[in-house]
Amino acid sequence: MTAAHPPLGAPDLRQAALLVIDVQCGAFDGRLCPPMPDGDALVQACRDAVDWARQRGMPVLWIQHSEPGGPMDGPGFDIDPRLAPRADEARFTKTVPNALEVAALVQALSQGGVSQPILIGLQSDCCIEGTAQGALALGLQPWVVRDAHHTWPDRGLSAEALRDQISAELAQAGATLISLHTLVSI
Repeated sequence: MTAAHPPLGAPDLRQAALLVIDVQCGAFDGRLCPPMPDGDALVQACRDAVDWARQRGMPVLWIQHSEPGGPMDGPGFDIDPRLAPRADEARFTKTVPNALEVAALVQALSQGGVSQPILIGLQSDCCIEGTAQGALALGLQPWVVRDAHHTWPDRGLSAEALRDQISAELAQAGATLISLHTLVSI
């Protein structure tokens, strides 16, 4: 890849940032909700994406859902330590599914020239979906790493089937899907 021309089917890394959404201890500890199915695999996929972004000097932005009295409260609010967030990486707190309702996050993306946010994390049918739709509404081009976001079983579907359904719906709405393997090969 040359700096001037990203490969076909790849985000322009000069205009990208990795948004790690809601990969917090409350999704995995089983204290207030069932642990995330395949949680270890999701954390590893997110870890691989974070390592890839850091190796390329891409901003890694951590989004944390705040849910007073719920799973994302107290110890559940903490970013899963297996992801090893760094002190120099920005963190944003949200209380709604669309992380782009947080003005400071939108400002950080704008100031960084980010028009292609790359989304990973939780929950496919809530905050990944809401943030991707929010990005499209702002005229951004979101990239959704289809195997680095996840959810719980719902709507009569397994977690994997629901995740895949949300990915397909987001692609139909205008988001670009990319596999983790393809992303880390860029």
